[in-house]
Amino acid sequence: MKKALCRLFAVILAVCLVAGAVTAVSAAVPTDTYTYWQGVTKQGKPVYSKPMYDFDRLIDVTDLGVERLTSITAMCKDNNENIYILDANSRIVVLDSNYNFVKEIGLINGSIDYNNAKGIYFNDGKIYVCNTEGANIYIINTSGELLDTITVPESTLIPTDFNFRPTKITIDPSGYIYVVSDGCFYGALLYSPDRTFLGFYGANTVNVTVASVLTNISNRLFPNVEKHANSMKKVPYSFVDIAVDEKGFVYTSNGYTSLAEDQRKLMIRRLSPGDGTNILKPDGVFGDVKFIGVDDLYKQDFCDIEIDDYGYVYALDSRYDKVFVYDSDCRTVTVFGGGMGLGDQQGTFIESCAMVLKNNGAQVLIADTSTGYISLFNINEYGKNVKELNYLTLEGEYDKVKDGWNEVLIQDANSQLAYSGLANAYLEEEDYGKALYYAKLGYDKETYAVAFEYVRKDFISDNFTLIFIILVVVVIGAIVLMFVTNKKKITFIKNPSLNLMLSTAMHPSSCFTDIKEKQLGSIPLSLMLLVLYYVVTVMRSISGGFMFTNYDPASFNSLIVLIRSAGLVVLWIAANWLVSTLLGGKGKMKEIIIVTCYSLQPLILAGIIYIILTNVLLPVEASFLGILSTIATIYFVLMLANGMMKIHDYSMGKFLWTTFLTVIGMAIIVFLIIMLIILIQQFGAFIATLVTEIITI
Repeated sequence: MKKALCRLFAVILAVCLVAGAVTAVSAAVPTDTYTYWQGVTKQGKPVYSKPMYDFDRLIDVTDLGVERLTSITAMCKDNNENIYILDANSRIVVLDSNYNFVKEIGLINGSIDYNNAKGIYFNDGKIYVCNTEGANIYIINTSGELLDTITVPESTLIPTDFNFRPTKITIDPSGYIYVVSDGCFYGALLYSPDRTFLGFYGANTVNVTVASVLTNISNRLFPNVEKHANSMKKVPYSFVDIAVDEKGFVYTSNGYTSLAEDQRKLMIRRLSPGDGTNILKPDGVFGDVKFIGVDDLYKQDFCDIEIDDYGYVYALDSRYDKVFVYDSDCRTVTVFGGGMGLGDQQGTFIESCAMVLKNNGAQVLIADTSTGYISLFNINEYGKNVKELNYLTLEGEYDKVKDGWNEVLIQDANSQLAYSGLANAYLEEEDYGKALYYAKLGYDKETYAVAFEYVRKDFISDNFTLIFIILVVVVIGAIVLMFVTNKKKITFIKNPSLNLMLSTAMHPSSCFTDIKEKQLGSIPLSLMLLVLYYVVTVMRSISGGFMFTNYDPASFNSLIVLIRSAGLVVLWIAANWLVSTLLGGKGKMKEIIIVTCYSLQPLILAGIIYIILTNVLLPVEASFLGILSTIATIYFVLMLANGMMKIHDYSMGKFLWTTFLTVIGMAIIVFLIIMLIILIQQFGAFIATLVTEIITI
């Protein structure tokens, strides 16, 4: 007994030591970097990638003989790459390009403090300080002397309820000034170079949906405090940060928005210089996609954005302390940093608050207001190559990137940018086979479509005569076969049940009558159709054309497809039988199953045709698929309606009423199933707890 206890103790001790070692190692390892592959899923798929930025060091001003930074709110740089750190403790700390201390700019004019200022910007030898609580913007020189002040504009364009609380400011190459005011959903305040107020610029919009309209009507009819509070959220999101690139395009970030996909696409916007409309069209969403079981892991808050000269957008997420880098096509280049408010490793953060790019993004400075430290990240050789190669690819200089992208793939096989770059390079060389190959590997559907169009055109041109002969033979053969079978009454299908099933699609009314009056129809054939419907639905997801599907083997769940296809059919059958039993329907369960499953034939046939067409059509020709789906759905509904009216002996009015009740019944059944699952889970947890308590007694 003693030996057994000693062995058990030794095992436990060993496990603890191993766990401690693993923990110690993980604490010393920097956070993983990753990117997002567009086209794999609707929102993008996160994939681990080779780091493009390496953590260099922490900049602690106390090491430079300066009082600790206690409340960093913003940073900026001047034309000489000197860094200006706005510390809400009434000072601006200036570091040179090598991060050596230069000076402190204390109280303005020796007496005016910054009153928890939120923003700082350098332009043309002047420092702009957003005095948020003081409702103004100080314009000072590098000696701390007040030159001018920007206050709330006196204009009829300013709403009466407007509260001027400037937090961010930027100036475009033409001298126009853009000011972000905290909580303002009218857009950024726009000033001319002589600081004349011109109006609001680039306001966000709120999508109006049927659901939102109904909710608004409900709130008006049945008002209460909670509903009123929720309705107040239905206003455009206010800007959090604003930046301008060298071409004069204005970029804005909305900070935290809703979880809706359409709003996630607008978290970062690029506004046209003219009317301020958004011209940024991302394929996925900004920030992290939702991770299963973790609700809060994808609610980004982009507090700071910076744009380099190549058009790369750097977005600092203050919620999870990550830096997201996007190219000019909104593709995720890399994601690094981290901490989630608990960062105790080098390269992570507790409360990141501001960001500065140096040397065109070669260095990234991230300020942590909780620690008072500034983290320096340097781009590595791999990162330099990726940025340069991707920029050349986007500029159309494909002849310069092929060798470089091949080298990138040797270093990181998860680089979607490399696959896309190679696809475009081979497309330019008219090597369409390799272009298709690399475009498919990199889920670059746009490049794939261009290459596929050339391949299809060449195939048709080279085989036109053969294709024409085959089509003529098929058409003539079909006509002859129909003529012979009709004249000589030839029946190829001898099984009456199978013949009835196949005839249903062409003659639904007479066939459904036979099913009711002559008790024809086959349950096994019905189940076969149901299984076939599920299989075709799955095949549409995994075997459809590359350009028309978003298939990820790692995330594809056939069970969900089963529930959405065959599950709904079974649910309809059950609910319809219950409703018809209560309301005097004459149809039996067997008849309901047969009619419902036989009516699936148009959807099955359309699914097979869809799979074929998606492998030969281009995205611009997708309207044919929409027409096909619409026709099949309408025909399915008409067949189902005809069959249900026949077997239940319903009029059209009663059929519509029972159909409505059937849908309600389906919802009730789903609700009961969910409640049952919850009860089973709770009962299982109770049993597990009870067993645990009994064992410990």
